[in-house]
Amino acid sequence: MLTNPWSSVRIIFGGSIIALIAVALGVINWDVPYWFIHVVSVLFVFSSAILHQHRIYLYIVLIFIVTHLGVDLYISGRSFLLGSDAVQWLSIIAAGEVIHQISSQRRRVDVLSQRRIQELEVMNETLTSISSELELNSLLQTITERAVKLLDVTLGELLLFDKQTGEMEIVAQYPLDPDQIGFKMKPGEGAMGRVAVTKRPLILNDYKAFVNSLADDVTTGVEATLDVPLLKGSEFIGVLGVARHNKQHKFTHDDQRLLTVLASQAMIAIENARLYKDVRHLAFTDALTGINNRRRLFELLDEEYRRALRYQRPLSFMLMDIDHFKKINDVYGHAAGDEVLRWFAQQCGTGIRQKLDLIGRFGGEEFAVIYPEADLVSAIGAAERLRSQVSGSPIQYNDMELHITFSAGLASLPLDAEISFEQLIDRADKALYLAKEKRNCMAYWDNKKAMTVRTR
Repeated sequence: MLTNPWSSVRIIFGGSIIALIAVALGVINWDVPYWFIHVVSVLFVFSSAILHQHRIYLYIVLIFIVTHLGVDLYISGRSFLLGSDAVQWLSIIAAGEVIHQISSQRRRVDVLSQRRIQELEVMNETLTSISSELELNSLLQTITERAVKLLDVTLGELLLFDKQTGEMEIVAQYPLDPDQIGFKMKPGEGAMGRVAVTKRPLILNDYKAFVNSLADDVTTGVEATLDVPLLKGSEFIGVLGVARHNKQHKFTHDDQRLLTVLASQAMIAIENARLYKDVRHLAFTDALTGINNRRRLFELLDEEYRRALRYQRPLSFMLMDIDHFKKINDVYGHAAGDEVLRWFAQQCGTGIRQKLDLIGRFGGEEFAVIYPEADLVSAIGAAERLRSQVSGSPIQYNDMELHITFSAGLASLPLDAEISFEQLIDRADKALYLAKEKRNCMAYWDNKKAMTVRTR
């Protein structure tokens, strides 16, 4: 079949006219029988019925009939339409229609088959990409992007339901509009809100006529939408939706079926990513204090160490030891000791630069703080502020007031020399050892020796 159907029309029409002229001349000048016109017409009528989706064959039949009539009148002065020739032409038309119907059905099947093959290929790529993604935010964005490409739409959004607030929040969008991320709506609002309530897919090919449609500044002028629920069993998790800005390109039930399959597989991937996040959190979190454990602390310090060396940026590291912690356990019990550890971790969390400094439990009653982008002078100031905060905030335990202090050892990356990751930790450890000899003080490494800074 020719890729351009109108090229086939030009070829068939051109060929039929040339053949028709030749046959007409043959009948007029060389006594070629009339039935030869039927034979030639059949070739072009049936070819056009097979090759073209429109009824082009009718025009070709009409040309042959008119030519036959003209030749007949020219030669014998009579019309064939009252004779057997009329029946033959009607038979050719009927046969052409049958062939056209069969060919049209075959073309529809071929188009549908090609579409199914393309959908399966895209679906396979989609499932492969989302099943291999374990980071939740990246996964949600990947799901949304794949939905847009799978259904050839102009917009895709994924909303997750928050049980605590009772609201749905846009967590992923493609193409991404940062202003839309974080937008919240309640179940029942808009098309996605309707899906949240019914837990059933919803096709709206005239979105603006929908009684609960949202404003244009929220929907960005979409004309047609298709939304399906994300369900974990019967539990509602969120909504995956796609939209088109062209009202003429409507969504079908086949589109709904495809998006529903994608949503069910996406839900499995989302649960896997959430489980991975929970397991990762448990693996990197100290169970008692809820802060980074020793393993995660070393990983974070290694990352910051490499970044500082690469970009020649300052970095400081501090080890802390709670003073007289063994005495607390012996006098007040291990439950009191656990409470002190939790309290101390909270004090450290509030006493550092948020989203920049990093804290972790080094082991036992020892804790650590990573100070990215802080040289020795800046880190000493931050450490002293933390010491003042801890010593000035007694902990209440069983109607008792416990005053807690700590000793600290601090080391920084020198700007004029390179030290190893292990040397940085070792310097902080040696400075801590010196500080613990006096208690409630801090010692730092000035890249030559450890020096003590007494409490103020």
